[in-house]
Amino acid sequence: MLLEPLTRIVNLSLSSGRFLSAWKNAIISPLLKKPSLDPKILLNYRPIAFLPFSGKLIERSVAIQLNYHLATNSVLSDYQSAYRIGHSIETLLISLLNDLLLAADEGDGTALLFLDLSAAFDTVDHGILLRRLSQHCGVTGVSLDWFKSYLSGRSHRVSIDGTLSSAVALLWGVIQGSVLGAILYVVYVNPLAAIALLFGISIHQFSDDTQLRIRFV
Repeated sequence: MLLEPLTRIVNLSLSSGRFLSAWKNAIISPLLKKPSLDPKILLNYRPIAFLPFSGKLIERSVAIQLNYHLATNSVLSDYQSAYRIGHSIETLLISLLNDLLLAADEGDGTALLFLDLSAAFDTVDHGILLRRLSQHCGVTGVSLDWFKSYLSGRSHRVSIDGTLSSAVALLWGVIQGSVLGAILYVVYVNPLAAIALLFGISIHQFSDDTQLRIRFV
């Protein structure tokens, strides 16, 4: 019985290019990244967002279409292995190990640099992300309007032991716990691989983890 009204809600959101304000209010539950970490240090917590079901349902529909568009048009870098069908941490590790062994077989050494951005999902600039979607990914018209609506006017509150904080506007970042957050972050950092290769630096990425390497004799 819910199928028809939910389908209408999804279709109306997509056809109008609007994501309702009621779906943009997140409740943040701070969770320790590891049980062994000190709970008194705020940096040891990961902010997980709980969002309305209907909003996440629409996100899921958009994520399926966006992933299809990115894959069909070969938009994403071959060196990004996160949140994509046929790309995983295993493919990244196998490729990286293969390159290191090939260099060793030829008598070359490899300098390897690991980059891990702090709070990477929280630093996404919405203006840059929208330009990535339009200029880099070919998302235009009503579809781009939908993403503008989706990113704007967001707020979140923190819940601890049943007590809620006051609402704070979300001016940057993509929400961890949302359906679209991860793929939008991958779109945001997608040009990094082309920049590295332009300077002769090999690269592999898994979400916000990046490995850069160069061979030397």
